[in-house]
Amino acid sequence: MIWRLTWIEWRRLMRTPLPWVMLAVALCLLSWQFLGTLEAFTGMQSDDRILGLSHHLGLQLFGLAAVLLLITTPILTMRSFSEAFRSGAYTLLSSAPLSPLTILLGKYFAILLFQLFLVLMPTGLSLSLSVGTQIDLGLIASATLGLLMLSFCFTAIGIYLSVLSENPAIAAAGGYGLLLLLSLLDQHTSAESFLHWLAWPSHYLDLQLGLVHSSDLAYFLLLSLFFLGLALYRLDKRRGG
Repeated sequence: MIWRLTWIEWRRLMRTPLPWVMLAVALCLLSWQFLGTLEAFTGMQSDDRILGLSHHLGLQLFGLAAVLLLITTPILTMRSFSEAFRSGAYTLLSSAPLSPLTILLGKYFAILLFQLFLVLMPTGLSLSLSVGTQIDLGLIASATLGLLMLSFCFTAIGIYLSVLSENPAIAAAGGYGLLLLLSLLDQHTSAESFLHWLAWPSHYLDLQLGLVHSSDLAYFLLLSLFFLGLALYRLDKRRGG
């Protein structure tokens, strides 16, 4: 039942022009960054090439993709529950034989299914070079995994903020605020501090460089499950009145 609801929510999302505009803009920006990275790398002297082309793509191309995820996710998630609460659609949906967990995961996976297109864009651009040059496939796979982990985490945060409010604008603003906070917590803090660990950029950076640590993957999964758990608690509380 979760997958059927995911398919319904995904089709509903893709019938609106907003996701298509997002994909078009993202493809243009990523393609521009891709060409800029290639131009900068080929213009370097051989002695200046400390990092390989794959590292430059992992840092710059996948770095831009992470920023695009941060920008687009609150816009995608703000209506997932807020609009349903305000229009009464959630009341109708919850009257069906569907548990709050099924509804939550259905909407969550629908947004992730859309974001998969954005996640695979930098991967496809990077792999297009494998025809004419040698690309570190392991590093590209690691960076893709990092971007996928980011989408899990950002979507869970956006869904939670949407559950908290019946106003989509407030949900989007709260999502941006929380994501920016998690982006800046490692600034001017010790590398051993909890606040530094709580920020996502350092965990994502390892994956951009091809370093897959179980601790980084656990960070993204735990943060995703934490916010999904909070969203489920709010839904259960709402159903119980």
